[in-house]
This record gives sequence, C-alpha cells and structure tokens, in this order.
Amino acid sequence: MKLKLYHAKWSLCSQMVRVALHEKGFSYESKLIKLCDQYPDGENLSIEYLNINPKGIVPSLDIDGEIVTESTNIIKKLNLLHGNNDLDLWPLNVDQKKLNSWVEDTTLTEGVPLGKTLGTAIPPFSLILINFMIKKYLTVFQALKVFWKHPLRDRGRFFLIMKFFNIQKPVAESSYKTLVKSLIDIEKDLENSGPYFLGEFTHIDINLMCCFHRLADLKLEKILELDDLPNIATYWKLLKKRESYKKAILDFYGKKEKGDILSVFGEKDSMHLKPLIKMVKNLKDH
Repeated sequence: MKLKLYHAKWSLCSQMVRVALHEKGFSYESKLIKLCDQYPDGENLSIEYLNINPKGIVPSLDIDGEIVTESTNIIKKLNLLHGNNDLDLWPLNVDQKKLNSWVEDTTLTEGVPLGKTLGTAIPPFSLILINFMIKKYLTVFQALKVFWKHPLRDRGRFFLIMKFFNIQKPVAESSYKTLVKSLIDIEKDLENSGPYFLGEFTHIDINLMCCFHRLADLKLEKILELDDLPNIATYWKLLKKRESYKKAILDFYGKKEKGDILSVFGEKDSMHLKPLIKMVKNLKDH
C-alpha cells in the first residue's frame, strides 16, 4: 500500500493527520504544500493541487490512487487500515456518542461558524499570525489573486481583508466563551476518565494534542497549566510526552515557522491570556 500525504507544516488539520499516521505506524510519501496565506506562490491554488483537492485546502491523502480529504475522514480511513502499530483510534468499548461529538467539535469543519466549537474557536486566535504573514509575504496583487482564485470564496475575501486591516482582536474576543467553556468541559470529563480523554488514546486525543499545541504557539499555553484546571495540566503533559507530538508536529517547524511566531509575539504572552484566565476563574467559581 502506498500513501502520499499533501500537507502543510503549520496547518492544524495537517498536524492531526500526521499524528494519526505516526500513531498507527504508517510510512508515507510527504508532499509539502506552500499555502497561499504564507507563500507568494500559493501551491494550494495551483491547477495541479486543485485537481487533487478542488477546495484548495490541506490535508489530502492519496491511498493507492484514492484521494481522501478532510482530517476526520482521513483519520477514520487510516484507522481501518493496518499499520505497524496495533492501535485503534475508534475503539468500540468507549462511549461512541462522546467520541463522535468531541471529534466533530475539535475539528475545523468547513461551514461551521468561527467560535461555535472548540475546533472553530482556536483559529480566530491564529489570525494575528495569519495577518502578519499575509502582510509580510503577499503583495496587493497576490492578495487579489487569492481573492479571485480561491475556491472557498469566504477564505478569499478573508485573506484580502487581512491584507489591509488588522481584524484579529475583535474576532478572537468573540471566541473567548466557547474556548473557556470547552476547556472547563474537558477538565470535568478528565476527572472521570484518564489518563486520556476516554481512558485510552483515541482520535479525540490526537485532535486535542494539536489544538492545545496551537494554543502554545499563540502564547496561550499558560491557560493549560492553571491550578484551576489541574486535570488538563496533567493531560497536556502526557500528550507532549508521546513520540507523535515531536515527530509529527515539532519536527515540522523550520526557521520560517519559528521566525514568524517570534516576530509576532517575541517572548510575550498573548494579549488574550489575562482575560481568558479571568474568565476561567469566574466560570469555575460558578
């Protein structure tokens, strides 16, 4: 069986699929795609890639000529295949309703409004980095080109707006409540399970590993280490110890990724950290 993964280094959904591939013990051919919000050439909008994924998004997985898209679909498909590791990411002996619900809620699903679920509440905090990269790497002409060419019209408009305006603060603030409520719900669930979300390592843990890492990228990791959320603090330490965390996430960060994060934040915490911590404490008290 031959696997070829089309993915991007910093893409949250690409990270989820890479972690799944590593956890299941699959070897694969890696085809890194330069995304239009980070590179002038925008390979995800090329004719070649649009023939693979007409939406122009990553990841996409070629399994012996069959193209599978969307991270949840890919991971479910991989789980049906036999890798070198005997690991079931969708075990039948766990709460299936909770498994499906949390996988859905921790995925950036097309068509779900930003801020409605945990998976869609985290990207608004990423806008400060995307805003920076679009302004740094794309000319006005290139931003207009993305606007006209992107198959997902809302994304094309969004990139063009971010070329000229800083919109991240109000958009991120609208996601505060969903992010905090989700963390408190995870804290409660971990109280009755452990060491992983449903006891054993599943698809949910892959998604949460990547979501939590994105919060760390955005200088919000301290919210995962609060005394008010002790179960999450222990759980996050456990996730970071898995080999897949290093091999499928950390090892894909090069000079550009580290440099962009440093350029935006330096050594400072996110502007959103204090209000989020305050909200956690307030909701925990009630």
